[in-house]
Amino acid sequence: MTVDIFWDWSLTKYRCQATQKCLLALQEETDLVILEVLFACWLATQRVRWQSEDVTAMRQATGLWIEEVILPLRITRGRWKSDTEKQAQRQQLLQLEVDAERYLAELMWANCDPARGLELDVVQRNELATIELMDVNLSALPVFNKGKFVSERQQLVALLSEST
Repeated sequence: MTVDIFWDWSLTKYRCQATQKCLLALQEETDLVILEVLFACWLATQRVRWQSEDVTAMRQATGLWIEEVILPLRITRGRWKSDTEKQAQRQQLLQLEVDAERYLAELMWANCDPARGLELDVVQRNELATIELMDVNLSALPVFNKGKFVSERQQLVALLSEST
């Protein structure tokens, strides 16, 4: 199993308008890292339970990349949104951002590869339904822990579990 499986699943799920809208709203409101949400839910489809310590370890490996590469690209692209003279450059930034997100997926995978069975708590078959496991995995993310954004989390689970 390679990161391509996760990446392709993520792109497919992100193409859904309702999913994209929900993720972008949470990103704007809470500084959510969309790829982390997608990874948490994809892991659930692989019957892997994600714990808060797994999230912490992953964030230690990905934090600098997010802060120093992805966020500056996103911020600059956002500032250029209404500048008609910079639309070509904005499209180039978008491509750079997608490439940076792809590398982020590789960093996440390297630090949490379910095929290698790292320190993740692999759920017994049929113990939890994928939908329930998605909710559990999302709850491990700081933005959703302690009961924050429950309705948004449930909406994401519903959207991402469709055709999974």
